[in-house]
Amino acid sequence: MTLLIERVGLTTVQDHGRSGWAHLGVSHSGAADRTSFQLANRLVGNPPQAAVLETAGGLAVRATADTFVVLTGSECDAELDDRVIPHCQPTVMRTGSLLRVSNVRRGVFTYLGVAGGIQGPALLGSRSHDTLGNIVPLPLIAGGELRIGTTYGNPLGVDAPMMPRDTDRVGITTGPHGDILHLDDRERILHHVWTVSAEPNRVGVRLVGPTLQHQFTDDMHSFPLVRGAVQLTPANELVVMVADHPTTGGYPVVGVVPPSDVDRLAQARIGARVTWEWKSI
Repeated sequence: MTLLIERVGLTTVQDHGRSGWAHLGVSHSGAADRTSFQLANRLVGNPPQAAVLETAGGLAVRATADTFVVLTGSECDAELDDRVIPHCQPTVMRTGSLLRVSNVRRGVFTYLGVAGGIQGPALLGSRSHDTLGNIVPLPLIAGGELRIGTTYGNPLGVDAPMMPRDTDRVGITTGPHGDILHLDDRERILHHVWTVSAEPNRVGVRLVGPTLQHQFTDDMHSFPLVRGAVQLTPANELVVMVADHPTTGGYPVVGVVPPSDVDRLAQARIGARVTWEWKSI
């Protein structure tokens, strides 16, 4: 079976990512919202690492055989032929049917899981499209096809899906450079509202908030970065690394966000309000 791509929109192929290559400058990549990615696979009976489509809208695909599909992550306007597709509920997609995701209404990324998972060549152990490193094992083009694997199991039909939560409280722990902050800077971070200041992407989430009294130096050596690392820039912004983050950076890492909260930040639109909650390691 294959999926025929009629429109690509803002869509990439994503799976569990590529581990073990950071020493060569290759990011982990993979799904931006790992919780929603794993849910999509679970609902259609796939193994947790199976590849899916991550879209911010404008996607249209047609099935060449009967299969099960599901949409998770951000709520969206989606239709299967002329029927609205229920969110987080496995749905039969018949031969020749057209599935369209026209608009993501709340959040940023929606995940289309297909029973059997998307198949094809992998690079460095993953089929994920790394937007920063330009690693594209499975390029998406209108008129192209995606091969779908053998179904692993029956769709669950029922689950306990968690809808994406607002970023009202996001956890943060002390980072390796937390000591550059003044004593009252931590209180300013925690007791003020921060705002997502740039269009969302798969590399990082940029936030603006109160003025901090940190002692910033421009001659810091490049430092390793991980998903969830919180960099403090000379412009007094906090930048949280997400899926396609660089593996090193020259700004101090003053905090680290827990994995589940990185998923929430990855779904935050420009203008979203974020408040921090300090976590112990």
